[in-house]
Amino acid sequence: MKIMKKNVLFPVACFLMAAPLLTSCHDDVDSSTAENTTIHTYSLVADGANALQQEPATRALKEDANHKIKSEWGGQDDILAYVVGGDDLHTANYSYITNRNLGGKSNFDGEIASSAALTTNSEIAFLYPGKAAQGNNRTITPVVKNDDRSSLYHEASDKTQKLVELNLSKQDGTAKTIGERFDFQWTKQKPKKVEGKKVDVSLGKLKRIVTIWGLRFTNESNQPLTNIDSIYISNVKSSDVFNLDAGTFVENNFDDERTNLVIKPEQGQTLSSANGKYTYAAFIPGTYTDVVVMVFANNKVYQRTYSSITFNEGIVYRSDLLKMEEPKQKASVLVQGVQWATGNFIHYGPVNGGYWGIAPAQWWISKRAMYIDSHRNETSSGGTLVSSQFANSPKQTTDDVDLFRFGDIENALNLNSNRYKSGNVEISQKFYVGDGPFQKQTSDRTKAKYGDLVWYYTMNNHRQYRYPTEADILSLLNDANVQPAYCYTDKGTLVYGAYYTTNTGSASNRLKAFPTGVRAYDKYKNVTALVRANIGLFLPITGKRETLNDLMGLRDMTWGSGAYGAYMSSASSAPLKTKFFMFGPKEWSYKELPFSKELSVAIRPVLVSDDGQEDPVYSAFANIK
Repeated sequence: MKIMKKNVLFPVACFLMAAPLLTSCHDDVDSSTAENTTIHTYSLVADGANALQQEPATRALKEDANHKIKSEWGGQDDILAYVVGGDDLHTANYSYITNRNLGGKSNFDGEIASSAALTTNSEIAFLYPGKAAQGNNRTITPVVKNDDRSSLYHEASDKTQKLVELNLSKQDGTAKTIGERFDFQWTKQKPKKVEGKKVDVSLGKLKRIVTIWGLRFTNESNQPLTNIDSIYISNVKSSDVFNLDAGTFVENNFDDERTNLVIKPEQGQTLSSANGKYTYAAFIPGTYTDVVVMVFANNKVYQRTYSSITFNEGIVYRSDLLKMEEPKQKASVLVQGVQWATGNFIHYGPVNGGYWGIAPAQWWISKRAMYIDSHRNETSSGGTLVSSQFANSPKQTTDDVDLFRFGDIENALNLNSNRYKSGNVEISQKFYVGDGPFQKQTSDRTKAKYGDLVWYYTMNNHRQYRYPTEADILSLLNDANVQPAYCYTDKGTLVYGAYYTTNTGSASNRLKAFPTGVRAYDKYKNVTALVRANIGLFLPITGKRETLNDLMGLRDMTWGSGAYGAYMSSASSAPLKTKFFMFGPKEWSYKELPFSKELSVAIRPVLVSDDGQEDPVYSAFANIK
């Protein structure tokens, strides 16, 4: 069977990805199927008169003057029809029935294909809206399980299947579009009558398998938000695999599920809550935790977080999110009992008078936005704007450093140095007068040449941080939930990494989706809104810098051997060695590398103390969100 990869497009250089686009298929029935299977084609007539028992019921969704959702069958409405048990008949396209009348007496007709002769004991599954399974902009896609992966993971197929992916991740906020593309409804019925090649069936009551959420927003002054550019809803399920036979979603297939929903109006349009107007979102029902609604309007960002919220299928919910406020970066995020900083440790700006401390965002990597030419080499102007994760061996410079050698304070900005703290030592919140294994420890900061670089630069701040200990790092390696993820930077580029949350269940229920495989961009989840809301820990894939070298290696997400994030702890594993926590497309490990302590890698600090006051914002970071 011919299999096609999922179509995932990102706003970074499209030439970086070689995944083919899933297009509408018009080829004939697969030759092997045609040779071995008799295809029975029937004229199917379906009575839709009783399918409007819900309120709102079935298609077409629209909002009346009182903001109530109304629905009725529309002319030329399509419903996907699939004969249950016909798994051996994988045609290029599903069968569809089309509404030929308007109003409550709607009748649908069309041709339906089956590998077996139909009787009144046959079962036919119906999924609405049928048009959502057609064309290049489909939201219903047939999928098959990829047996090459250890987890339940499905890939798009160019033939009909009983499993379909329902994708609700991108919407425009209108009831009309939900009705056309996302208002998924299902039923399974047996024919009332089969006479020759004519089949009659009653649709009965279709079950809406999504939930709809109507939202209105006000700002901090309780004024309705207008000029809304986009809305992000995080931690609700916006994509999953549905079984047409069973009428249920596939369970325990975390790799298939998307948990982010983006609402953007049509080009040149905005959304508004003025005059009582709602913005609508459809998604898969469930009980969700840490749901974040983030609204971009009037050049500001507004946020509301729900610690737990339940949505049931077939129901239209309405919420007024009042007095929304702009989120601020917190001192830390709690994961597995550790208060992790909300950014990697960095140096930014001039060597003298620049900034030393926590990055202004969790997604921060050096050269978060840079131009590359057609060979993916850095260029001063023009070219394609990407993060350094899509460049060929980018060079680190002293004005933007996020990779450091173990325990080096004195020479931290000498990128071509090979100095580090030797000896079998633990350096968290400790200073040493020299780098040798027998150099004395000191409590005098002015004499410190080696030791805890993070503590050295933050110990006198309102928010104080240290190197993470080995126990801190191992809590991520062994205990925390982890998902492949990406964030949008303030420049619109993408930064990929790993997103960690506390595992409150047993070790066997832990979510761990690494390694991902190389260039598996569709496996990564957009967590921009979550990390901005200070929910969860995001560690970017930052690679490493070899000794006596200013080039950043293994940061390139397009590299066939795989990039990785390498994060150090404060512990030595031997006089010249330390271990690094490594994760990425081909990595999930805690190990020593060649040139261990000479190697420069990332540091995600841990909070020591926060007196409740904020440290002054470095001027270059004032407008970074």
